[in-house]
Amino acid sequence: MHSPTAVADVGVRLRAAQYVRMSTDHQQYSPENQKTAIAAYARDHDIDIVETYEDDGRSGVTLRNRPALMKLLKDVLDQTRLFDAVLVYDISRWGRFQDVDESAYHEYLCRQAGVKVIYCAEPFANDGSPTSNIIKTIKRAMAGEFSRELSEKVFIGQSRHVEHGFWQGSPPGYGLRRMLVDANRQPKGCLRFAEHKSIQTDHVVLVPGPPNEVALVREIFHWYVDDKLGIYRIAARLNAFGLYNGYGRPWSNATIHELLRNEKYVGNMIWNRCSQKLHGIYVRNPPSHWLRTDGAFEPIVDQQIFNAAQARLRRYQSKVDTPELLASICRLLHETGQLSVREIKNRLDIPGKSRARHRIASLETLYRSVGYFPAFDIAYVDHRIQAKKTMAQRVSGLIAQLEESGHHVEHNAKLSVLCINHELRIKVSVTLGRKENTLQPYAVATKSQRYPADLVLVGYFPRPRLSLECFYLLPEGVLEDRFETTLCHSRVPGVDGFRMHDLSALLTLCARTTIEALHESPDDNEYR
Repeated sequence: MHSPTAVADVGVRLRAAQYVRMSTDHQQYSPENQKTAIAAYARDHDIDIVETYEDDGRSGVTLRNRPALMKLLKDVLDQTRLFDAVLVYDISRWGRFQDVDESAYHEYLCRQAGVKVIYCAEPFANDGSPTSNIIKTIKRAMAGEFSRELSEKVFIGQSRHVEHGFWQGSPPGYGLRRMLVDANRQPKGCLRFAEHKSIQTDHVVLVPGPPNEVALVREIFHWYVDDKLGIYRIAARLNAFGLYNGYGRPWSNATIHELLRNEKYVGNMIWNRCSQKLHGIYVRNPPSHWLRTDGAFEPIVDQQIFNAAQARLRRYQSKVDTPELLASICRLLHETGQLSVREIKNRLDIPGKSRARHRIASLETLYRSVGYFPAFDIAYVDHRIQAKKTMAQRVSGLIAQLEESGHHVEHNAKLSVLCINHELRIKVSVTLGRKENTLQPYAVATKSQRYPADLVLVGYFPRPRLSLECFYLLPEGVLEDRFETTLCHSRVPGVDGFRMHDLSALLTLCARTTIEALHESPDDNEYR
């Protein structure tokens, strides 16, 4: 087995390190067998083994998962090292790199540092001769090809298991459990977290989990489809109830989204959506490469409500091309003869509309792109959206100032309501300047009928400049019920006095003054 000239140029009692890599391919590659063969080689060639580097990892395809080899290569460059050679069982133990040059490069680093790499079980001398180099290159290619062929065989075997409805690898998900079954699909018991099958003929299938988890999964779909709750609100509700996901952690938007879109809850199994072969790049495969098995296991969610959830999810998906979005809106225009923001929002067959404003400059541009020219001032809608963004920034600054002053502030951004110190409610709104005939620009404010407040903070934006010119801090009683209250630069009785150019007056209004009682008696009303 050993070449008589393998260490012809090595002096007597050469000091060497041995490198061992575990493998599950063959028993001959077990660490103990490798060490035994290396020890026999060292004894026959008067070599002392002074250091051992052993990798427990099962893959020799890459370097990053092999800390022992990385440490060996680092120690080779250290001039204080205790060895001048490295003993390896064979070329495959050095690595099954997919690029033969990578394996050669690591050996080259050792040789440049004066450390010889010796393959104990190879029938050739690693002496740098042309014949040796050719054989090494072929052997390295064969080692890499072995891993590639093995990867293909494993993939084919897993694909067949998927076709038969057997679960492959990943965690089952909330509301489901992994059931171990024998070759005849007879159940043997549920597998707990991190447990694996021990008998090759056994398989794993998914089954419904505990009743409380199954009920919660169905409730999540009900909230999303029937109650129209968003993903964020569902996660917040579950966390407020003290209900956590399968890992004992709070729910997040991502986990709720994944639960709603995963077909395993209706009994379908989809596999190979993502792959990472031979520790390479993690890729998302196109749908044509997916493997699916419908009805692989018992569903826990009704197919009809699942389909409704997918339809709603498609409304908010962002990975939709602009031409596809415009085509959907164009079809809506042909059906109804007109367009509106509300109509677009309520249509289930328009995917990606929630991200439309990030793709298309304005609503006016969107309407013109589909050939719709409404009679009303469409630019007003875009201007109002811009004004709301500017106002939101000013309100954020106001909240920061209030909190720095020691006030407690609750901000409901959806309702545009501030609650300061649990007592003062302020409704925030914007108004755009108008101009009719020869009148000077003016603006109007309306009272909120749904969300009563103590004060109404109105930001005034003249058009077309759209810069925040001033604020109106109005007691709600000043605004007329069900009518618009006019705001303008001319003197308007009862309104103009509430006009201000900054929010300092509001900060002063919220300030608190401490009063101290003269006497502690509860019946004494004297204060100083």
